[in-house]
Amino acid sequence: MGNFEFFKPKNLEEALKLASQFSDRVRLAAGCTNLLPDVHSGKLQDFVFVDIYDLQELKGIKKENGTISLGSCTTISEICESDLLKKEAPILHEAAFRFADPVVRNRATVGGNLAFASPASDMSVSLLVLDAVVLSRSLDRGTREIPLSQFFLAPGKTSLLPSEIILGIRFPIPASLRFFYSKLGKRNAMAISIASLGMGFKVGEVIEESRIALGALAPTPLRASKTERFLTGKPPVAEVFEESSEILLSEINPISDIRGSREYRLEATKALFLRGFSQILSSKGGKDE
Repeated sequence: MGNFEFFKPKNLEEALKLASQFSDRVRLAAGCTNLLPDVHSGKLQDFVFVDIYDLQELKGIKKENGTISLGSCTTISEICESDLLKKEAPILHEAAFRFADPVVRNRATVGGNLAFASPASDMSVSLLVLDAVVLSRSLDRGTREIPLSQFFLAPGKTSLLPSEIILGIRFPIPASLRFFYSKLGKRNAMAISIASLGMGFKVGEVIEESRIALGALAPTPLRASKTERFLTGKPPVAEVFEESSEILLSEINPISDIRGSREYRLEATKALFLRGFSQILSSKGGKDE
């Protein structure tokens, strides 16, 4: 294990100063569910750790002016326990319950999960469907709003600057959307996704609005924008769903690894997609059971 410096700032201002001072060497520590394994494996050496987990400025779930905001150090367990999110953003509430196990959910934070930038990030798919933006701050750039669809650049890489801290995540309260979320893994507890899919649809005589997001199927979590455009304005019939599933498969680029082959991921994605449509059209709210 390498040599590290460790700081525990008393407030956000102090944390921002430390992030600016140490810049490229700094690693922000919140729940540490991803960070500590990298330390123990030797992947991280000679870094400056800044513990932001207890900063109250980065905690909480709030509803205000038609939007919902999550502090970056809000834990996954707190999302699970939120009646507000269960009512107003059920896809996020559902994704949180599918996240790891209770012990990890008690420590892992929503900001940390996004910042780790895993292609299989559990929270990113639901937040992409919700049109979320990431709020960040640094001493030199001030506060920025980064659409989550532009936040992920590559595996383990985001559009954050080294000195920036994620303040939180914000999204408009979805109106009249029916949701579906499914995560495919080898087992329920602690499973890293083989594929994950989230959808939100407003459906009348035609599909009035469509939002589709996917995880573990490309170098980054992504929105299926071509498929969304194709579906919007189309009648909700089987022929449209089948055609749109082929467009969806053209938007992803899954790999083969120890969890599943590329071919399996493609077939599984199509099956989840068609299942999601069927459930949304017949459901009381679109929650995947």
